[in-house]
Amino acid sequence: MAKKSGIWGVVVFLLVLATATAAPGKETPNSRMVIDHAGRRVVIPGVVNKIVTTFKPATLCALSLGLASKLTGVDTSSKRDRLSRAVFPGINQVTGVGNKSMGINFETLVTLKPDLVILYSQKDGLQMADRLADLNIPAIIILPETFRTIQLSLELIALAVGGDTKIGDVEQQMDGVLDLIRERLRDLPEKDRKKGYFASSRGVFSTTTGNMIQHEIFTIAGIDNVSGKLTGYFQDISPEQLFNWNPDIMVLSRHMKKSEANRLSNKGLARVAAISNKQVYRCPSSLAPWDFPSPLSVLASLWLAKKVYPVHFSDINLPDKVNEFHKGLFGQTMNQMGGRMDDTIQ
Repeated sequence: MAKKSGIWGVVVFLLVLATATAAPGKETPNSRMVIDHAGRRVVIPGVVNKIVTTFKPATLCALSLGLASKLTGVDTSSKRDRLSRAVFPGINQVTGVGNKSMGINFETLVTLKPDLVILYSQKDGLQMADRLADLNIPAIIILPETFRTIQLSLELIALAVGGDTKIGDVEQQMDGVLDLIRERLRDLPEKDRKKGYFASSRGVFSTTTGNMIQHEIFTIAGIDNVSGKLTGYFQDISPEQLFNWNPDIMVLSRHMKKSEANRLSNKGLARVAAISNKQVYRCPSSLAPWDFPSPLSVLASLWLAKKVYPVHFSDINLPDKVNEFHKGLFGQTMNQMGGRMDDTIQ
C-alpha cells in the first residue's frame, strides 16, 4: 500500500464534502457534513466531545486515533478487552451500551447525549443510525473489512471528530507493515503459494468469506484463502468441504472455545494436510484479537507470512516489530501492556 494512500483518502472525502447537498440535522455555524460508508450524509456539530462506539473495531479505531478521553459509551465487549483496558484504564467507568451480537441498548445510548455515535453496517446498524438521526444525534456507519477500508474508517472518524487525531501516525504504521510484507513476497512463485483456512470463534467448521478481513489477512500474507469465493459473513461448512479444500495451514480465532478446538483431534480429520502436518495455529495476541478489523490486523498478516514463508522473513524479529507497532499506536509496547504472543493449539 502506498504511503500516500491515507492522504488521498482524505482528499476524496473532502471533495465529497465540498459537493454534497446539506443534510437535515442540528446544524450550527461550525457544523460540517460527512458521507459515511452507507452513503448517508451526516451533519456533525462543531465540537465533538462525547463519542459512543458500538462494536469492538470502532473502539479500537477510536483508541488508536487517541480519542480515549472522548469515549462516553462503548460496546460491552471492549470493556473486557485487555488492550482497551491497558490503553484506557478509565474504560471500566465508561457506560456499556451492549454489543452488535447481543444488541445495543438504545435507551442507554440516547441518555448519554453523544455528539457522535459510530455504528456497524450489519444487523440493525442502519436502522439505529436513522433512529438516532430523528433525535438529532449524529451517527456514522463504518465498514472496516479490508486494510484499505480500515484506513477509510479511520479517516472518516477523524473527519467527523475534527481537530487533532493520530490519523497520520496510524496510517504510517499500517503502511509500514504492509509494504514490508509485499516487498518480501514480491517474487514468491505462484506454485509455492500455500492454501489457508480460517475457523471462526463459532467452531472448526465455521469460516470466513471473501468479504471479510480474514480473507485480506491471508491474501496479503501470500496465502490463498480456500473459502475466499464464499460471500457474506461467517458461513458453516461440512467436514467434506474441508477435506476437498485440503488447506496447508489452518488458523483458529483466538476466541474459539477449547471444546471446539478439541475437535481437531478427531482421527477422521487427519487427512487434512494442515492437521496431519501440524500446521494449525490460533491468532497469537493475548490482547485485542488481530482477526478483528482494526489497525492491528496488519500484524496478523506479518505473523502469518513469517510463519508460512520463514526464509523470506528470516531477519525479522516479530516480537520487536509487534512491540514497535503497539508503541506507535498506543504509546505502550505489547509487553508493557502485559500482552504476549502464543499461537499454539493445546
